[in-house]
Amino acid sequence: MTVTEQAFVHPSEQAEERGTHYIEEGVRVYLMRDLSGTDTWVVDPSSFGESLCSDYEDLENGNCLCGKPDECEAIKGRMAMANLPDGEELMHMLADSLGYTVTKS
Repeated sequence: MTVTEQAFVHPSEQAEERGTHYIEEGVRVYLMRDLSGTDTWVVDPSSFGESLCSDYEDLENGNCLCGKPDECEAIKGRMAMANLPDGEELMHMLADSLGYTVTKS
């Protein structure tokens, strides 16, 4: 049985096909050395409880292929007002994107 690989289609192209806009943001999740001294990385507790820090000074829409710069800028402005996720919300977003289910122990 042969598995057919699908070609990667950049999200900006996917947005263009749907008639939507591609706006991107980056967040920073801080890691720290495990306090137990095992020389491993763990997520710093500052990543939880409030919005993560942005990696951009300004939202990016340079890859948007909409051809409607005024409309795109307006949407970029609205997205700038949306709260970024905290660490727990990001965990759920990543799990959903990767097809995982998160359960709390």
